[in-house]
Amino acid sequence: MITRSRRCEVPSVTLTGHGYAYTRSRFDGEDKTVYLHQLCAIAGGADPYDVFAEMTDVHHRPLHEWLDLDEEVPPAPVEVGDELIPAIDTPESVEVQPRWEHRERNLGGVGDD
Repeated sequence: MITRSRRCEVPSVTLTGHGYAYTRSRFDGEDKTVYLHQLCAIAGGADPYDVFAEMTDVHHRPLHEWLDLDEEVPPAPVEVGDELIPAIDTPESVEVQPRWEHRERNLGGVGDD
């Protein structure tokens, strides 16, 4: 039996224009993308089926909710002048939310990727 060889490129890690870290791998002509905050949610105990479900998003919690800060600080990424402060990806900083709730609350109803 003759099989064709499968080509796999080395995965790369980069940031989106919104400051979200992701890794992309091309295997057999197909791109696969996973965001670092999705992996952090799984590391924190979230069910992978919920993390990658069509009707959920992984949400970056506001910093004051998990860093025990005195002041309310918005969730990252945050623009400070011309600089973009990227999201902090840890198991404590993210949670799985229904997609419509996440997009309404943080993104004004639009996608972030």
